[in-house]
Amino acid sequence: MEVTTGFDPRLHGFGFRNSFPGGSVVAELARQGRLSELTGLKVPRAIRGLTDLAAGGDFWGAFGLCGGMSWSALDRYQQSIPSAEIRSTPDSAHELFRELVKRQADSMKGRGLMERCIVWQFLPDRAPWWMIWSMGVGRLTASQEWPKLRSALDAGTPTGMVLIRAQGVVAPSKHHQVVAVGYRVSGAGAVTIDLYDPNHPGMRSSVPLEPVSQTVGPRQSTGESVRGFFVWTPG
Repeated sequence: MEVTTGFDPRLHGFGFRNSFPGGSVVAELARQGRLSELTGLKVPRAIRGLTDLAAGGDFWGAFGLCGGMSWSALDRYQQSIPSAEIRSTPDSAHELFRELVKRQADSMKGRGLMERCIVWQFLPDRAPWWMIWSMGVGRLTASQEWPKLRSALDAGTPTGMVLIRAQGVVAPSKHHQVVAVGYRVSGAGAVTIDLYDPNHPGMRSSVPLEPVSQTVGPRQSTGESVRGFFVWTPG
């Protein structure tokens, strides 16, 4: 059995990789007035000004905008605008760069995404029988998130989701936002969820799910680790 939506990662996904100068991202967040919202701290005007001066500094490193790219790609898909023809990473002066940063901040939903990722990363893959107050990541994914995702995909709606990649004391940035664009079910009931992944432009990657045993992964088709996922849709 195979279910596909109209979203083709080779057409509706951006044709460039998810890597941007960190200083430019921070400076743009400051210009859009989103730093306080995302950090929970009141950022003084003087500090916001300094981010412009430091925008080109190598010490910022590279930042990813997986949420911005995923949500912007969905926005464009809904407007019937192809994205794959944009193959060069936009610089900080480009309108698309400002759009991606804005949608990245939107995708954080204040600090909501970070807080949910932290909860999930501290859950075990499978909760022991005596942990009656909690469920493991595998069970949460298979029993709660997969039915929501499947319902959306069955209706032909490509859907944003967050892949939980790591466990324990790690930065929430280790996790990853993608777009689910379809799924396949084998005769044995194993599920393969097809994705647009901003880290892999021009291709359709996938994540395996075993609903019966309530296990996810352990790896994406492109090699990255996956423990579970939850639906996370644009607003």
